[in-house]
Amino acid sequence: MTTVTVSSRGQVVIPKKIRELLGLSMGNKLKVFQENKKIILVAEPEVKPSELFVSASPHAVDKATKASRDIDEAKLKKLLHDLGIK
Repeated sequence: MTTVTVSSRGQVVIPKKIRELLGLSMGNKLKVFQENKKIILVAEPEVKPSELFVSASPHAVDKATKASRDIDEAKLKKLLHDLGIK
């Protein structure tokens, strides 16, 4: 276990070994949680633009769109049925 010191501005330095193990670098964001007397830091995953988009053929897009519409229609029919509407 490593001990760190809180600065006058409330800052702490995450030890280099831990930063390297977690792949943290300047600009990474951490979520901060408090649990009883513990402070928990959780690294936000870094999302790369290539992870936001997928390449798909027109056939795959049509198939996914149809599946989505079928699910929506089934939900709508169930809702109308539950409300007593035919």
